[in-house]
Amino acid sequence: MGRGLRYAPEGGCLFEVTCRTQQGRFLFRPSPEFNEIALGVLGRAQRLYPVSLCGVVVVSSHYHLLVRVPDVSRLAFFMWYFNTNLAREVVRLTKWEDKIFSRRYQAIPVSDEEAAQVERLEYLLSHGVKEDLVERVGDWPGVHCAQALIEGKPLQGTWFDRTRESAARRRGESFVINEPATTETVLLDPL
Repeated sequence: MGRGLRYAPEGGCLFEVTCRTQQGRFLFRPSPEFNEIALGVLGRAQRLYPVSLCGVVVVSSHYHLLVRVPDVSRLAFFMWYFNTNLAREVVRLTKWEDKIFSRRYQAIPVSDEEAAQVERLEYLLSHGVKEDLVERVGDWPGVHCAQALIEGKPLQGTWFDRTRESAARRRGESFVINEPATTETVLLDPL
């Protein structure tokens, strides 16, 4: 079966993007280390391939993004960078040896109608609570946009420069693991 065509109307579009792990495995299990790395990768992807993020939630087996892009090629580059680097970091953390993602990401266009956009944001915000994993949205231990949207706190993570780390290793130079790091900020925009 061929890949479905991706389309965005002229002037851009809001998409709900979903991507699931292989066999629904809990490879994105929340932890301070995973959260920091996932936000670092997302922040760097957003900085290199500018998109407008309206919401993000990462649960153990998948993630959702609510993202506005000017065209589908920007979405493709952004998602390529994010998924590739997130997968590499997940392999480092979990020692998983198979594919990380079960298939390509799903990007569903969201109507320009306010009610439709609010409904999609509510769906993202309800993660953790609707599955009865936590009592309140703010209790979710993983990556979630609720605190940032409610309190105006920035979502920050760490980007580890694995290229520099690898080059130092090949040259035989001493280095501290995870040392070539920079702080990346995920910027959230209103709907």
